[in-house]
Amino acid sequence: MNFLILKYFKTVASELNITHAANKLYISQQALSAHMRNLEDELGVKLFNRTPRLSLTDAGKCLYEAALGFDDVNSTLNDKLNAIRNEERGELRIGISFTRGQFILPSVLPEYNRNHPQVRINIYEERSNALMDRLLRGEIDFWITAENPTVEGLVSEELFKESFFIVVPLRILEKTFGSEKGAKIARKIETDFDIEDVIDCPFVLLNPGNRSRDLFDNIMRTRRLTPQIIMETDNSQTAFSLSQREMALTVYSDMFLHNYTSTLNPNVKLIPLQKYIPSDILHVFFTENTMSSRFKKDFINSLHSAF
Repeated sequence: MNFLILKYFKTVASELNITHAANKLYISQQALSAHMRNLEDELGVKLFNRTPRLSLTDAGKCLYEAALGFDDVNSTLNDKLNAIRNEERGELRIGISFTRGQFILPSVLPEYNRNHPQVRINIYEERSNALMDRLLRGEIDFWITAENPTVEGLVSEELFKESFFIVVPLRILEKTFGSEKGAKIARKIETDFDIEDVIDCPFVLLNPGNRSRDLFDNIMRTRRLTPQIIMETDNSQTAFSLSQREMALTVYSDMFLHNYTSTLNPNVKLIPLQKYIPSDILHVFFTENTMSSRFKKDFINSLHSAF
């Protein structure tokens, strides 16, 4: 017995007239009568007295009372299924910096999109303060950042640690300090790197406002140093590629190294900056209301699975 046959039975039991019930159900009288006979055969009981006029038997009355209760069950079930269907549709709005987006989003979104094809994904790539404002105004659902604001109403979950290193082309050391001194500094930085040793070299850095640039500038202010900046860019891969081509030094994140597809130059050293810049912890920020949707919860789970 299925819900459709149960619906047919309830209509016949309510009307106690096959013609009226068939008209309500938009099926033929013959088909409806056949369904009722098949139902009786399936249950092994007689549901209707057919003479002198159509009426319910005791078994029919019992089934009719039970069928009325099925209405509530069916309604509740449909409500729950509709809620699930609605949670599979919607919009996912992600705020992230351009540089981090290049690394994080390709690791998460392809599979997420396969699992949630009806969810529209919008990416906002802006500076941290703009993205935090968007999150607080409800214009984005998630903000992925290394910032750690203490703002009421925001919830965060830790993703992974990000470390930084300085990219030092050996040819730049030789060009800046001469062969002998350049070779001496090259040997030293392998075991005991000091930022002062390379401060006179040319640098290609990210524009102010980028996380690695702000951390580097803080080192400079603390140690009262002035780097020789010959170029600034918003793209960390551009800065790294130029250093790999031995144009200048730069500061880079180990997170972005995974996205570098060219062969690393053996004449360029990658020196950890842990003594100057502690590892950053990337978080995903959101509001408590955000997690009311299942497809948004699944995005958080996708981030944790990927990292």
